[in-house]
Amino acid sequence: QDGFFMENKEKLINGALQALLTKEGDQDAISDGVLEEQFQALRRLFASKAGFAAFISLPGCREKMGWKVVKALKRKNDAITFAAVDMLNCLMQPMHDNYDLGQEQMNKGSLLSSKGFLLELLNTFTHHVNKGTGALVISALLDFMTFALCAPYSETTESSHFDSMLEMVADLGRYLFRLFQHPSMAIVKGAGLLMKAIIEEGTSEIAAKMQ
Repeated sequence: QDGFFMENKEKLINGALQALLTKEGDQDAISDGVLEEQFQALRRLFASKAGFAAFISLPGCREKMGWKVVKALKRKNDAITFAAVDMLNCLMQPMHDNYDLGQEQMNKGSLLSSKGFLLELLNTFTHHVNKGTGALVISALLDFMTFALCAPYSETTESSHFDSMLEMVADLGRYLFRLFQHPSMAIVKGAGLLMKAIIEEGTSEIAAKMQ
């Protein structure tokens, strides 16, 4: 009986994701409020076991999500940016019980495979650190980097993606140092975890650059 209900739930979640993908509307024309709500709905769906797997299995889902996030970042709206990154974090680190490590590795590998996409996220990060704005956005992006680079989450990050991401984050050294003065202790802790990962896992060249 559990299997029957689980199968039906999976169909409902996949159907909801399909509907959101095909009926999302013109991403340049829909209102900020509607776009934020779309990301919130996607986050809830991806937080489920079926939704987490659908990111890879549902045709066109990965490509559509990447394009949707990049478009959203260009709006420079903090609420939308936070909702988009919060959704990505659900795909980087499972939010459900009894998750499949292989699925986590595939999802993470897909999100970390495009350097251009990662640069868009990191540029958003440096923008807010420079301006002293967007604490929630900074916190969400620190989580994204933590899920890629910090133990124990980094155990499911492929070595090539880990090395590439580590180098990109190491280039943000002075921005991470600035966060040690941030009023939010959660942000200070996040920056500290990343600095620890860079020092412990980085090459001698990276260490020299950080100094």
